[in-house]
Amino acid sequence: MTDLKAIQARSLEMAEYFVAFCKEHDLLCYLCGGGAIGALRNKGFIPWDDDLDFFMPRKDYEKLAELWPRYADERYFLSKSHKDFVDRNLFITIRDKETTCIKPYQQDLNLPHGLALDVLLFDYFSKNQLFALIKKIISWKSSLNYKHVYEEILR
Repeated sequence: MTDLKAIQARSLEMAEYFVAFCKEHDLLCYLCGGGAIGALRNKGFIPWDDDLDFFMPRKDYEKLAELWPRYADERYFLSKSHKDFVDRNLFITIRDKETTCIKPYQQDLNLPHGLALDVLLFDYFSKNQLFALIKKIISWKSSLNYKHVYEEILR
């Protein structure tokens, strides 16, 4: 895929499927990185961004690795390094097998090289600590309404 708008559309489709899967299996996930910035600032993607990333608490992260191969649409491949398989990432990557997006550091690996959604482990934060951190990060922009962000974190 080379058209940025098409890549963003496919990334959003993957994210919607991922979030629905997480809800169905009672897994907690948070949009993070450029995707979260774009959602708040641009009401969509940052214009040059091409992927979406999610944080996930450890218990849900480990549960995702167990559930995805059994219940997810076969179109989406979950890649997670372990003792018998190294994909050169330190996090779970979900790849769309119907696309091609080869990362240079993985070009020699035998795995589906589709568009990726990254799931990053989120450890060592209680809800109160996370709430305080987010409050500090966004306090400089008090004119925006972040009530929905807080409500989602505290639920």
